[in-house]
Amino acid sequence: MDNQYRPLVPVNPKGLDDVAEALLNEVPDDDKDKGNKPPAPSTIQNREQYIILPSKTHGKYSYPDMLVAMDLTHLGKNWYDTHKLLAAEENRMLTIRQFVDFVNLLKTGRAFNGAGKPVDKRKLDTIVDNIMTVRDPVRAEWLDAKFETRGGLVGVGSKMHINYNHTVDAAGNIKLGKIEQLEPYLESDKKPGIHAEQWLRDANSYGLPKPNITNGNLWYWYPRNGNVAGFGADSTWAYLDCNRNPSNTYAWLGVRVAREKS
Repeated sequence: MDNQYRPLVPVNPKGLDDVAEALLNEVPDDDKDKGNKPPAPSTIQNREQYIILPSKTHGKYSYPDMLVAMDLTHLGKNWYDTHKLLAAEENRMLTIRQFVDFVNLLKTGRAFNGAGKPVDKRKLDTIVDNIMTVRDPVRAEWLDAKFETRGGLVGVGSKMHINYNHTVDAAGNIKLGKIEQLEPYLESDKKPGIHAEQWLRDANSYGLPKPNITNGNLWYWYPRNGNVAGFGADSTWAYLDCNRNPSNTYAWLGVRVAREKS
């Protein structure tokens, strides 16, 4: 079933005990130097409009230092056309894991723009608010994840895989970058919901909630064959949707431009 627009029950950003909040805000040992030392500036134009997302490794999945736009652009395009526009600009779409890491970075209050300058915490809080807070107007963004069942016989014994790091060839065809079998994740819809802060803190290597995640107010649609991922919020609900039709378009649905830092 195609999920069109799914608003969300209010996410309670304070619904976290003191221990969990401390864990969320703690800088991991391997990131302390990155978080406290100004990074080398990027060479791209308009670099102040980007935030540097430091490289990360999550199990088998890793990515280099990235530049991530502070604001959504390319509104009103479907998932396929968004990839094509980004490729023409030498940009890309965030994976689910990069999106989770980006939100967590913003929440620390410690981030640098593409010029290597600290970003004011009030600006970081505003970006988090624009992504997560349940309020008008509608805000939503595509993520670089397409799901595919593989293996088994006539659907029996098949396993869900995630496709990501998509590229576009000279003919305008979207090409698969990586395909990997998903590690354990929550395989049922939660309407509502999953615990938003627990998901951000404890997502699996590909950014999906783990099977044992506790209940909360963040609506969630689990991956289905042939569908893609996105995140959004409005005045009623916020959601992680891994069951989006990639051909759908909405005026308020865009993308957060990303690219490897150079």
